[in-house]
Amino acid sequence: MQPSIATVKRNGIEMQLNAEELVPGDVIYIRLGDKIPPDCRLISCHYLQVNTSQLTGESVPITCTVKCTDLNFMETTNLVFYSSLVVQGSGVGIVVNIGDATVLGQVGQMTRGSDGSEVTGLHREINRFVVFIILAAFTCVVLLWITWAAWLNISQTGYISVNGNVINSIGMVVCFIPEGLPAAVTLVLTIVAKRMYKQKVMVKSLVTIEAFNYVSVIATDKTGTLTMNQMSITALLWGTLGEFMVPIHSEYEQAITSKQEQGMIDRKRASLTSTDVANALKDLILGACLCNNAAKQSCITSNNGDATHNPEPNTDDDETSSKLIQVIGDAADVALYNMCKEKCSVNIEQVKKMNPRINSVPFNSKNKFMITANLLAQTSNDNEMVLITLKGAPDFILSRCSTYKDDSNGEILPMTDEFRATVQERQETLGESGYRVIAMIQQKMSKQQYDMMIEAYKTNKNYPQSTEQLSPDELDLNGLPTKNYCFIGMFALLDPARPEVPEAVLKARGAHIRVCMVTGDHPTTAATIGKKVNILSKEISIDNGIDSFRIEDDNETQETLAHFVRNTHTLLESHIVGELTTSIDVKGIKSISISKKKSNIFKRLWNGFLFYLRDPNQVKDVKKLDIIPYGVVVTGSDIHSMDDHMWDWVLSHKEIVFARTSPEQKLRIVMEFSKRGEVVAVTGDGTNDAPALKQADLEVAMAAGTEVAKEAGDMILLDNNFSSIITAIEMGRLLSDNLKKVAIYLLPGGTWSEVIPVLVSTWMGIPLSLSLFLGVVFCMFNDIVNSLAMVSETAEQDIMSRPPAIRHKNHLVDWKLLVHAYLIMGNIECFTAFFCFFWYYASQDIPVSSIFFTYANFGTDPPINKTRDELTSILQTGQSIYYVDLCIMQMFNLIWTRTRYVSFFKHNPLFGKARNLTLCIGVVFSTSVGLLITLVPWFNSVFKTKPVPVKYICPALGFGLSLFIFDEVRKFLMRRYPKSCLAKMAW
Repeated sequence: MQPSIATVKRNGIEMQLNAEELVPGDVIYIRLGDKIPPDCRLISCHYLQVNTSQLTGESVPITCTVKCTDLNFMETTNLVFYSSLVVQGSGVGIVVNIGDATVLGQVGQMTRGSDGSEVTGLHREINRFVVFIILAAFTCVVLLWITWAAWLNISQTGYISVNGNVINSIGMVVCFIPEGLPAAVTLVLTIVAKRMYKQKVMVKSLVTIEAFNYVSVIATDKTGTLTMNQMSITALLWGTLGEFMVPIHSEYEQAITSKQEQGMIDRKRASLTSTDVANALKDLILGACLCNNAAKQSCITSNNGDATHNPEPNTDDDETSSKLIQVIGDAADVALYNMCKEKCSVNIEQVKKMNPRINSVPFNSKNKFMITANLLAQTSNDNEMVLITLKGAPDFILSRCSTYKDDSNGEILPMTDEFRATVQERQETLGESGYRVIAMIQQKMSKQQYDMMIEAYKTNKNYPQSTEQLSPDELDLNGLPTKNYCFIGMFALLDPARPEVPEAVLKARGAHIRVCMVTGDHPTTAATIGKKVNILSKEISIDNGIDSFRIEDDNETQETLAHFVRNTHTLLESHIVGELTTSIDVKGIKSISISKKKSNIFKRLWNGFLFYLRDPNQVKDVKKLDIIPYGVVVTGSDIHSMDDHMWDWVLSHKEIVFARTSPEQKLRIVMEFSKRGEVVAVTGDGTNDAPALKQADLEVAMAAGTEVAKEAGDMILLDNNFSSIITAIEMGRLLSDNLKKVAIYLLPGGTWSEVIPVLVSTWMGIPLSLSLFLGVVFCMFNDIVNSLAMVSETAEQDIMSRPPAIRHKNHLVDWKLLVHAYLIMGNIECFTAFFCFFWYYASQDIPVSSIFFTYANFGTDPPINKTRDELTSILQTGQSIYYVDLCIMQMFNLIWTRTRYVSFFKHNPLFGKARNLTLCIGVVFSTSVGLLITLVPWFNSVFKTKPVPVKYICPALGFGLSLFIFDEVRKFLMRRYPKSCLAKMAW
């Protein structure tokens, strides 16, 4: 790639430099088509407009000025940022930040913190398992050598030589190492990731999948995630009663319009084809055409349905693709565009051409309004007129109006408190039905008045009389007026909820996961959508009540009070707002210690070692809040006033909705959840969402979002669908379950049942019941294949009814799993194999009393009527019996450990949803290896194995079947009594 070139003025000389050579204080020239190389403060501009879509996600260009318009540096118009593209005009700026110090660079620093080398929870769980195996193997090897040096080498000379003890030690280490675990971990991650991709979820790092097992809160956007992001205009309202219901042709849209909503919209219908159309209705349609940035754009669609924007509209069609015209723009603008064109038969392009736009302020995430100025077409010889149209949230719009248009005759009347209340009531009524409401106001003036107003604005902008900054409430509308508008009417927009979301939310609630909506919509609309998608459910929020709070200042005590209310009228508590004590570092931003004193090197090494074993984020160890069965709706404007007590009260609710929030407030919400021990998954699509994404434990980006947001995310929803998050959580739990199943399958046979023969032989002086070769074969072939078959298991029926795992309490290998694997399963498998081993010796006229504690004197003291070759042949057959019985018991273990709670008969591997034919392949392979090792003469002669008589296999089948019945009874009791001691001890 070629380096970016900037035109710089240094020492009075204009020169061109590479962008990487710029330093703060450089004066650079900005021209049309340039890409802003650093962050700059403008000192001169001429009709300068920049596109900041890569940073903010908003494609509408921003008009720049030299005057500070907002105390928030992200919203002021006198700063331009690195990566912005100049689409109009020119300017001069002073470099203020370069490289990683730029706004985009700081976001990039956070995203670089989540690469593949980051130590994740799965890494730590595997590390803990490895450390346990190393310590256990080291302990056993040390015991072997202490036993040999302090006792056997002295009292039992000749029983075990140095070489023999070395071989036993190597065998001990081989037995302890679960050879199938690395392959099983890799395979289960790959399988789960593949299943997630089929559900339209792309995971950037496989190891992050396991973290979904711990998610306790999902903070999700509304538009496009919970809803379909397909807004449509359902009604136009004006005056106090005037309404026009837009015809609906979609069966789905008809189905979602309730009788109550029909009555609300049917009070007075107007027909666009009638001769008595209200003037206000005409103005609404004209405003929808002019105050609109939606535009047609050609796309090339291939046969597979994919669409690619085509900047060249004259491209010829070919056999594999066709041209498609799409309307591109903000969802609300597209809805207004489609209404005017399809429902009202208006030629929008012609209207815009006849009434050219001469000024505008585009919509942004903070102001939430759009304003345009259009030169009206002349119908007579009168003076030219300019129409200024502003659309946005009604609560913002009403304060700008001094008049309004009457219902029928279009008479302009003075604004009254009664009319304001009527508009607010209509807005609340629509919001309660799930509609988003956009109000529209207009102002007309002559072209001469407009020119004088703009000239005065430009003079003040380029040559400010004062250096004072604008207050946060003061708006810069590019010289357009901020008040004395005429209220025209409102549009009711409906963005229907995705049909699969309500069920997904219920599924999350069944999994003890709280779903929190964080949206920029009006609280009433947000609450209504929350009810439709079950975030505010009937059983909890509607039946029990929805809480909220209001802030007010006490003039007598000079204190700020928060009144907690239920259902808007029942006072629960009054609280004096205190200071906030939140102190959480945002993840991804490194803190630099100013202390020059270094800690002890051993302490640093120890802390570094512990870092790979446990999560250093100690905030997760705090006690979680007690959840109360109520819903709560919080407005973003109140968040800055909330202290810790208020946050505790809000976040203790089972169902939560945050409305009218900004990206900064979204970050604060995530931080407060994290502070209270919750594991939070957050959705985001804009660059300004990146800090909240990085603060979250799991970052979920949208495919339609910006590149920075997708770079910051752990996973990307390819279909922007909320239900995909629930699928990811289920896959995370499945991954954790399958890894536990692999561990509990490998430990009893692969370690315990192979280690015990060595220890018993060393301490009790009996012949080694399992040879080193058979032990290696068992680990490398029988166990590995079956463990790999285990990772293909599907989710159990109750996997989404369990509470989330707790990171510092629930581990891959904990005491419950070790007790079950070693003390129960391992001892039973050892007992069964030893039983058959000693039974065979007894059938060869060698009693047990002649075996134990004989050491080097086996066969001679007490004497056994067998030759040395016969004893060797008996030992080889006995070792083969031990190996075969151990294989059989592990096959039964494979059946037991397929499920943690569900019965085998409801989760069988042969048919149904739980079918796992790879398990059958693993059993067949394991059986084939056992037959090959014990029956093929070449193996018998080379590796000293023997054929196994069938009768010595029968006890293993009996023990295995008995334990299968025992395990089914155990699982039944666990399901029947989930709070019993038996259930609490279950792995």
